[in-house]
Amino acid sequence: MLSYFRQRLHKRWFNFRCSGIDRTPPLQCDPDSNVVIVSQVYHPDTTMLMLAAKSFAQHLRPRGFVLVDDGLRPDDRARLAHHLGNVEFIKTPDAAAPGLPRGGAWERFATLTRQNQQHYVIQLDSDTLTLRRPDEVIACVQSQRPFTLGTKSGTHPVTLAAASEYAAQYDSDHVQNAAERALVQLPADLGTQYVRGCAGFTGFPPGTLSLDRIARFSGAMESLLGAPKWHTWGSEQVACNFMAANARDSIVLPVDRYPFWLPGSDIHHAALVHFFGTFRFTGGVYAQQGARLSQLLAGRQPR
Repeated sequence: MLSYFRQRLHKRWFNFRCSGIDRTPPLQCDPDSNVVIVSQVYHPDTTMLMLAAKSFAQHLRPRGFVLVDDGLRPDDRARLAHHLGNVEFIKTPDAAAPGLPRGGAWERFATLTRQNQQHYVIQLDSDTLTLRRPDEVIACVQSQRPFTLGTKSGTHPVTLAAASEYAAQYDSDHVQNAAERALVQLPADLGTQYVRGCAGFTGFPPGTLSLDRIARFSGAMESLLGAPKWHTWGSEQVACNFMAANARDSIVLPVDRYPFWLPGSDIHHAALVHFFGTFRFTGGVYAQQGARLSQLLAGRQPR
């Protein structure tokens, strides 16, 4: 209970520090671009998403945004529509896909896949900040190559046997570890590689993703792990990692330029930082960088 109230306090302080994002000019989307940014958002994370979207889109203007509405209020939707320029909202139940689990960001992945039939799609989590020009990502979009966030234990795709062997070192019942241990049992025609990356920031050229293939992967994993385990938070990331690793010419972004925030991390040369939940507000760096970006986007020199 104490942790819950502490997180709420941190979030309120963050929203106050970063309120300058509302004084930045609306994004000008590019109707000639084939890039669509997809994210999932609910009311408490609206300011975070605006920072994530605007800090990234200043470097790579998209055609528009497709947001899975996981509990936005009418004023949230109006705020986002005003600031992001070209936005389509899809309610979470409407984004679900037959044959895939419900919840746990699966609706976001299904939306990303549908948009991918015609567009280069980028999945952008609301807890990311783009601090500098993401040259590697821009190059991927220009050359129509897929990309995904790497981790210290996932810097490049490996064979399914190697991925399963790595996961077997850890006695964890978390769905990601359980699924990775089972990868070696998958049918060979689904794919041969895996990367222990992150679904929070990933991109796919048009036609790379298929709901049918994802449903086959999900069904195979459900058979191996059982529905109660597979239908828990974290399974969608496994599916996204699998699809990214098996996509043609896929790139795993360098961890030093695209890191997860940890206390004491050096982010002076980072292009994009993922302020994931565990350490998001530790040390106040997330709020500090968000406030700095708000001032830059508003055309003022940060203090």
